[in-house]
Amino acid sequence: MKGNKLDLTLNLSKVYTTRRTKRAARAVRYLREIIRRKTHAESVLIDDQVNKLIWMRGIEKPPRKLRLVVSVEESEEVKTKGGKTIRVPKLVRVSLPSPEKTETKQEADQK
Repeated sequence: MKGNKLDLTLNLSKVYTTRRTKRAARAVRYLREIIRRKTHAESVLIDDQVNKLIWMRGIEKPPRKLRLVVSVEESEEVKTKGGKTIRVPKLVRVSLPSPEKTETKQEADQK
């Protein structure tokens, strides 16, 4: 994690192996699980925009990939066995990246 923020592109293709009627709920659980593994955080807050994006096409068709920003909200200092103190995140927030002007392939070719 660089500067308490992490940019991720999460592949949700594993979610499509479950039943159709449980895919969106499974995608939310999978998202929490992956973020918890990557950041070692105790709790994960998913922003409303991310939740709406997952559920936008209904319960049967969540998106295949999500681009996310993970930021640390709360962290605590823990002493290790070696005597070092490290910062461990307690609470992380998952949100969508800010909309930036990105060049499309056609615009790049025109230049």
